[in-house]
Amino acid sequence: MVNNREIPYIDVFSWFAKENDILWVSHEWLSDVFFYVIHAFLGDIGIFFLSLFSALGMSMLVVIRNKHGIKMNVLLSLLYLIPIIGMFPTFFYGRPQLISYFLLYGTLYCLYRYKEDESSKAIYFVPFISLLWSNFHGGSSTLPYILCFIFMFSGIFKFSIGKLDGEKLSKRQIRTYLVVGILSILTLVINPHGLQMLTYPFTNMGDSFMQLVISEWAPPDAKKLPQLFSYFLPLFVVGLSFISTDKKIRIVDLLIFLFFTYMFFRSARFSILFFIASTFFSFRYFVPREVKPMKTKLDSGIFYMIIVFFIAINIFSISTMVNTVSEGNLLSVALDREFIELIKEEEPERLFNDYNFGETLIYNDISTFVDGRADVFSQYNLHDAISLLLLQQTETSNENKIFNPEDIIEKYNFDAFLIDSERSLAVYLKNNPEKYELLLEDGNAVYFKVISK
Repeated sequence: MVNNREIPYIDVFSWFAKENDILWVSHEWLSDVFFYVIHAFLGDIGIFFLSLFSALGMSMLVVIRNKHGIKMNVLLSLLYLIPIIGMFPTFFYGRPQLISYFLLYGTLYCLYRYKEDESSKAIYFVPFISLLWSNFHGGSSTLPYILCFIFMFSGIFKFSIGKLDGEKLSKRQIRTYLVVGILSILTLVINPHGLQMLTYPFTNMGDSFMQLVISEWAPPDAKKLPQLFSYFLPLFVVGLSFISTDKKIRIVDLLIFLFFTYMFFRSARFSILFFIASTFFSFRYFVPREVKPMKTKLDSGIFYMIIVFFIAINIFSISTMVNTVSEGNLLSVALDREFIELIKEEEPERLFNDYNFGETLIYNDISTFVDGRADVFSQYNLHDAISLLLLQQTETSNENKIFNPEDIIEKYNFDAFLIDSERSLAVYLKNNPEKYELLLEDGNAVYFKVISK
């Protein structure tokens, strides 16, 4: 995009997509340009420091905004915050989602600020945030207007049922939330793909097969101890606080909690969104140790220890950076360089590649069959790609048919295969040496070329 001064609308990275003029909704185009510029000037280490300081920045935003709430119950705050901040290095790295975290924080800040202070002008920034979101990370750009409507509906009626407290908003507030929500919808279309961005996030969320293929879309697994501690413990602490608090629970807080809890259970990747959102209300319901916040030296010491911990856990990864920089390879490598050199030497025209090797191939100017942009391929060749890798039918309309890998191989006329060495397809190709010649293999990948008939 930078070199050609234009945004692609037809996929240019896949030989299959180019052959069939498949449309590419580059919903993250501005993030791509942003990361490219940083990398062009600062290299790999620039992306690393962007990720590091973003994690530190979000940590400080959370701690400083909730300083009073943390001091009200330091131990419970620690139980809630340590798993969250401890997982920041897992989520804060050079991908467009990084920008979405701050856009979400900004949106909730504006909406809560207006609820608490009707004279606040911050809410009028939300449509602008929506505009940025549709260009930086369109896949989650529906959140600004959804959150506006949640705030609006939460304040239409005044009621009190048990602990639930419905605070009626003024007519002006309701009208403002409605107008800002509508404006946020309208600004979503100000992007290279126009109206298509209104439906794009829902199309992705509704594609069950694509979500099954992409591992990061999988829901969190409580059976895994690290996920139980990092993902579920903060959720449990917030839920328990709602139950145990003596305060009235504001409906808007409960709705935000339920909405992001639903997102949390849809996919582990949304857990960070839940955590960011929950910091806007969770401390309000933590049971204080005393009626008044503690002001002892011990409490102040523990509070500042929390800040030091939040900084240290992110900076700790610098040691990894120092080691990898000394080795001349800061980025993780999915594929050994030998395979890249071999493929460029062989120059296959119709390479079948394992889904997980797609980004490495693109980075090295090698056209893919499928890759990590699953939304591009989902309605075309993704089913066939996964079926061939697993040697089993994934298309429900053909699930009762006997699976024959040669049908797919002939359909696309592949002339080479680059796949994970553990795939079922790798075993099949090795067992047919008269058709497929093994040229290179290591513990991670295997490369075959088709023997000419």
